[in-house]
Amino acid sequence: MRENEVAAHNNDRDSQVREGWEKELLAQHRWGSREEKAAEEHARLRDLWKAAQPLTSASKKSVGGVIALEICNWNLEESILELCAAIGAERPPEFAIGHLESVSEKRWKAVWAYYLAVRDWLPRKQPSGYEALLRTCDADEKIRAHVSSLLGETDDLKELYAERFCLCLESWLGGLYGQEWVWTRAHAAAVSGVEEEIKKLDPTGQILGAMHLEGDGRLQPCNHKAFRRYDIIVSSIGAGEWRAAMPMRGTDGIERAALVEEYLSPIEAWVDGRGEGRRAGADELFGRVCGLLGEADDVKMFSASLLISLLRSQQLAAREKGESRMGRS
Repeated sequence: MRENEVAAHNNDRDSQVREGWEKELLAQHRWGSREEKAAEEHARLRDLWKAAQPLTSASKKSVGGVIALEICNWNLEESILELCAAIGAERPPEFAIGHLESVSEKRWKAVWAYYLAVRDWLPRKQPSGYEALLRTCDADEKIRAHVSSLLGETDDLKELYAERFCLCLESWLGGLYGQEWVWTRAHAAAVSGVEEEIKKLDPTGQILGAMHLEGDGRLQPCNHKAFRRYDIIVSSIGAGEWRAAMPMRGTDGIERAALVEEYLSPIEAWVDGRGEGRRAGADELFGRVCGLLGEADDVKMFSASLLISLLRSQQLAAREKGESRMGRS
């Protein structure tokens, strides 16, 4: 083999035996879109990982939680603190971290309330069971009144868009299915039929784009902005124009990046050995994080460093996106 072919072969072989944390680190939504930084972080963390071997079963589970957490998660702050506690005590996290597994019963009920409120708004000839179930998810009727006020009076196009929105939420409420499932095929057929009817009445409308691929993860209940995005879509349906009632803020990415920094700074200080020196007189969060992490060892250093790196990659992207949007406003 020529030299470049040997290198490519070795890279392919290495990628086949990568650990889960390595695959996550190098994914596009982490450091993968920044090739030089990705290589730097990979090399640094791999050295820490080697020093931490062998990981116990409990430590592997806390690393799994680190891999699962993203800055868009609705329970980000509590999840970071729980991961620090798990890393410090060398135990698994005590609650589910990241993605749909992290969604609480209370939050699921709020998603159901949005879904049922839209379903209940849609006109029908006979009484339905939506209202009965809605009362269990929205006892004070706040979500029902909110959704109804955003949608306003019915018309054919609004009804079609509302139906499409309900189909989006059904995907997430059902937990998603594989492509081979009957439900997936039935759902795709329903989506296709509704979208075809929408395009007849609104061929160039932007509202449909927000629901493409079931919201492309942005409508997922574990996303911290899920309910704001529901409001954007529902209010746009009601107003008959995309974002007519809720214009873009543009500062969300910058605010999220600042929040992440509050939690990562004390973890980073602990990793760098500055945690103990700053604990006296430090703010409550700083002292709490360093206390949870406890005395440093190789396993803790790897796990905490991985947590910092994975969240920093997304923090940087969020800040850049926010600054870009502010520059356009």
